Amino acid sequence: MINSKKLFFIMLAILSFVTCARLPVTRPEMALKPLSWWRAVSPQDDLAFKDISAAARQSLEYYRKLPPETVFSIGPAKATALDMTVTLQNFLLIVENASLSDEQKVKQIKKEFDFYQSVGSDGWGKVLVTGYYEPMLSCRVNADDVYKYPVYKRPDDIVEIDLSLFGNDFPRNKLSARIEGRKVLPYYSREEIDQKQALSGRNLEILWCRDLVDIYFLQIQGSGKADLGNGDIVSILYDGQNGRQYKSLGRQLIDKGAITKENMSMPAIREYLRAHPEEIVPLLNQNLSYVFFRMDMGPSLGNIGVPLTPGRSIATDSKLLPKGALALIKTQKPIIENGAIKEWVPFTRFVLNQDTGGAIKGPGRVDLFWGQGTEAELSAGYMQQEGKLYFLIRKK
Repeated sequence: MINSKKLFFIMLAILSFVTCARLPVTRPEMALKPLSWWRAVSPQDDLAFKDISAAARQSLEYYRKLPPETVFSIGPAKATALDMTVTLQNFLLIVENASLSDEQKVKQIKKEFDFYQSVGSDGWGKVLVTGYYEPMLSCRVNADDVYKYPVYKRPDDIVEIDLSLFGNDFPRNKLSARIEGRKVLPYYSREEIDQKQALSGRNLEILWCRDLVDIYFLQIQGSGKADLGNGDIVSILYDGQNGRQYKSLGRQLIDKGAITKENMSMPAIREYLRAHPEEIVPLLNQNLSYVFFRMDMGPSLGNIGVPLTPGRSIATDSKLLPKGALALIKTQKPIIENGAIKEWVPFTRFVLNQDTGGAIKGPGRVDLFWGQGTEAELSAGYMQQEGKLYFLIRKK
């Protein structure tokens, strides 16, 4: 029988372990932990490796532009840009080998790669997998009575302050601000930009769009396309933000009882705003964060400067997880029939970490890029599934 003194120390040890496991993850070394492949999910691919080569080659382009000795953190391990390149090259040798069955490819991947699992939001690997897509907005180059909502480029008076230069006593390591006289102030909020027109008259408008809500969702997605009405379609690409705190519109609507947590989705948010137009501006303004864009004739790019591949590119917290790296996700995906979601089914898929987002914070968040079109919007809008995230690196 365990005496009371021994029981006390056992409980103390358990409490200490749980507390340590849930310490805030603030450094890349804390975000991933090594894992034997037999303890990890089996590295299957629900798309039978379709398009994975194209996505991998985009990451290769990113690594090739870096000095070979550039260091990446794979959790507690370190890898150079050259190591990351060799990892993807070896992966391509396997998945592009037409003489191997999918089963044989998986077996070879297990043999040649080390696995690192994200510690997730709970210290035990719990990850929330959401989706994003490339929206299409109706816009014009010049404003009129219909196209009256501006998309702004990045203002040149945003000052970035690196707080790490002042020591380790700050909860954030970077601030975006503006200078007014001898004062350093937070950059303009959403309300100051959209309603009080703080940026008006500075020639920062790159497009004028017909729907304020569309622009808001463009900012959430990070990039999109604009139909200019004359046959031209241009890319609208992320070009920075105001540095203010992000507040989820979905969370606002849940907190006020407008939409239940179980029914929360992007389509549900749009439906609510259509039914309550008088609430649009007050709700949007509660999110102080504001995103700026630039126009381009090319494809949408992730944060590593390469085109995103639908179904294969993911966005994670780039401060914690290795850019461009080969990864594996396990979660659920929607099956769509006749424009509606019929069911959710489990899947496992190889992906590349090629993007980030203002709302993607910590090791417990992953955003899967779905591409363009109605089905992509539907899938991305509803996807809020629990899952697992792993990163792979070639064994040395």
